[in-house]
Amino acid sequence: MLDQAFQRSLSTAEKNRLNSQMYLLLGSIDISAGQPKLSQELNDPDFSRPGSGLYAWVHTPLGMQWQSPSVLFPTPSNLMPQSIEAGTQHFEEIRHSSQGRVFSLRFDVEWESKDGNLPIRLTIWRDSAIWNAELSTYRQQLGQWLGSLGIFIIFAQLLIMRWGLQPLKRLKDDIDKLRESSEQQLPGNYPSEIIPVTHSLNQVLANQSQQSERYKNTLNDLAHSLKTPLAVISGFAQQDPEFEKKLADPLRRMDEIISHQLSRASLGAKININHSIDLRQLCKRLITALGKVYGRDEKDFSLLIPADCRIQGEEADFMELMGNLLDNACKYGRRQVFVDAEEMDGQWVIRVEDDGPGVAGNQRQSILTRGQRADTANKGQGIGLAVAIDIVSAYSGSVEVGRSPILGGASFILTLPVQR
Repeated sequence: MLDQAFQRSLSTAEKNRLNSQMYLLLGSIDISAGQPKLSQELNDPDFSRPGSGLYAWVHTPLGMQWQSPSVLFPTPSNLMPQSIEAGTQHFEEIRHSSQGRVFSLRFDVEWESKDGNLPIRLTIWRDSAIWNAELSTYRQQLGQWLGSLGIFIIFAQLLIMRWGLQPLKRLKDDIDKLRESSEQQLPGNYPSEIIPVTHSLNQVLANQSQQSERYKNTLNDLAHSLKTPLAVISGFAQQDPEFEKKLADPLRRMDEIISHQLSRASLGAKININHSIDLRQLCKRLITALGKVYGRDEKDFSLLIPADCRIQGEEADFMELMGNLLDNACKYGRRQVFVDAEEMDGQWVIRVEDDGPGVAGNQRQSILTRGQRADTANKGQGIGLAVAIDIVSAYSGSVEVGRSPILGGASFILTLPVQR
């Protein structure tokens, strides 16, 4: 916009300069024998200097009567007037074959003399060299000023953003501190724009704390209710040594599960990744237990987990995680169950596959939701896979459901980061 405005200003100034030249030219005209004559010395020396860039012509209905000594090229044919209308003036920018872009001012007059009125057309050309030089200088200065202004505005904007985002950075730091401390509310004073956010976050934290407390109390009540029947079963089992031997491991496992869930429900409980778990041995124990449960179906387990595969975490978590997946593979598979693990790109990739009917594509996401089951014919609450998702998420991993390329049934792929 500034450039266009300056160009219009230059064009107006050019027209005014040509007007001045036109009046000087008119002052040099004299009529002799019914024809216009011009004095030898014109007021502007550029008219007399060949190739100066300032050119002039005088025409009458009889043809061209005079041209300035500065003209070194053939007179353009379009300058010959078809008709002269006294008092009219016309300014335009034209492009000449040899002179390039020029500014043209044409002025028609009717000269009164003793021999009668004589129509005359005066035409002045000026090349655009000066006009282009002024425009180029202006554009260079404009670019420098706008560039400097743009750099200043960017720098000022960065400072403003840095200053304006300081409260959000402080809020982020306070939220990070909540994970490392026993505080349950966001501390500190914040600007009025952020106070509604911190107020809502504090409400969410308070509600979460209350829900965790209720969850812990509920599990405490459940554990208390289960320990008595568990003690009774243990007492009955002790009366028969053979029966006690068969129930010892399941009863111990139930007691461990109850204790583990209670510890996970405790407010502020954190995952301990300092324990190294032998995944192969853990899966062997689960396969032995599931072999007794599904003994009639004669399941064929293929365990291809390397002996050096060790996972960092809580053993009870991975007993529950792998137990749910292997139990589902036994429940829905026909005969074969395949388990393997490998380290790829800093992650453990664990696969549990079976030769059952598999999981339909539209159900692969829904079965990972608590309470959702692909098979409603068998008994169950539909929480096993949801519990597995919770455990994997706690270890920053993921679960993918697909179809086994080997057995043709369901395939559950666990991806867990390797903890060194």
